[in-house]
Amino acid sequence: MSDSRAEETLVRAESNLEEYPLFAVKSRNRRENHLVFERRRLGEDGTELVQRWEVEPPAKLGMPGPFDQDVYLAVLQLLEVRGGMPKNGELDFSLYELRDILGWSSSGNTYEKIRQSLRRISSTTLTSENAFYSKIEERFLSDTFQIWTVHFARTRRGKSFRERHTLRFHPIFIRNYIAQYLKGLDPTFYWGLASSLSKRLYRLIDHQRNGGLVWETDLRSLKQQVPLSNYSYPSEIRRALKGAHGELIARKFLSRVEYSEEGGVYYHVSQDFARRQKARELSGNPRELFAIERLMAEGLRGDVARDLVARSGSEKCLRYADSLDSQRGIRNRAGWLKKAIEEEFELADTLPMMLFESDGAPRSPAPPSDGIPEPVEPDPAAREAWDGLLEALYASSDPDSNLPTWFEGFVPVSLDDAVLRVLAPNTVAADYVRDRFGDDLTRTWRSTAGPDAVLEIKSMQSL
Repeated sequence: MSDSRAEETLVRAESNLEEYPLFAVKSRNRRENHLVFERRRLGEDGTELVQRWEVEPPAKLGMPGPFDQDVYLAVLQLLEVRGGMPKNGELDFSLYELRDILGWSSSGNTYEKIRQSLRRISSTTLTSENAFYSKIEERFLSDTFQIWTVHFARTRRGKSFRERHTLRFHPIFIRNYIAQYLKGLDPTFYWGLASSLSKRLYRLIDHQRNGGLVWETDLRSLKQQVPLSNYSYPSEIRRALKGAHGELIARKFLSRVEYSEEGGVYYHVSQDFARRQKARELSGNPRELFAIERLMAEGLRGDVARDLVARSGSEKCLRYADSLDSQRGIRNRAGWLKKAIEEEFELADTLPMMLFESDGAPRSPAPPSDGIPEPVEPDPAAREAWDGLLEALYASSDPDSNLPTWFEGFVPVSLDDAVLRVLAPNTVAADYVRDRFGDDLTRTWRSTAGPDAVLEIKSMQSL
């Protein structure tokens, strides 16, 4: 088992692809030319919404199957190691990295099988009719897309060759990563399962339980959602599920499975498993994301940073990060920081820790009085323009979201002609707001102040 397998960090998976079928659970079912999942649900206005999800594989490569499910999870785990979805939606990788996560030997045609799997997934067309939920748009989409495109590159250096490849994720996938419409998966548990059906059931049940301990469904819907082909009767479906149920109970993910006479099935998740999983989940609030970015800036791997924040809390992680510059004799900042958080080092000389308001917004510590300038005051005209931009942004967002907390501590300092300058409380806040909201804010500003209008967001620390 590789070191990557031994990591306990949860892997964040896009929620729609945990809910809907994509991979056949048996290799013989890869000959099918499409998968379909349909259901009816009540919309917010009380009307019935018909949802349809269709998977159409490439004719030459066949339906994605058990092997491809593992490769997909390996890609998600590599994303986590790198710190999450890249800003440009492109993941550079080597086949060796994926093979290492998968834990496979390098003998035979292993690398070619991984290459073919990546191509098969990239060539598989997904069609959503009111099924794929967009968190940013807050609606179910009707669209046709592929998860990613893959580009393989091999360059020669002297007598050797260097391989570096790129996955480009579809924008619909990227947007849900940005909006944190994600589900945490335990990779150690997943890789420890022997059956591909057990792996699929784990992903599905853990998503569908929505933080609870029970998921109720019916056998015919479950057949489509897994999917389980070639089974017509409830008794056949139950027999097909028996082995996977036994493995998930033995591995203490499920405590029991119950059936009703009407064809219903009730999955009861182990309280111990649910408790451990919850302790490692991130809520996605600003304080956690700021802490993760800060730890990564100090050299920690993305997955390690997320796990430390999930286990130890954002404020403790930031306290130790802020203390780094006051420590003496540290050769490896990232190594010391990780150990300090895990072992709760006592800190004699620590810089003020980052503080947060009650709603989660970051608040910079009060500066010392010895020669440090007073806080920057906002410019009235700039304040009016900035407030107008934020009102437009809030109006197009979920009123129950924590969007306003991202902009606490921002100070609009000047408005010269059509150039609006805003200062963020720190570099992490400035970078995050520019990356996540910069395009929308600039577009709104130019619609108000003219096509040449400029919005500058900088950190107070850069002054």
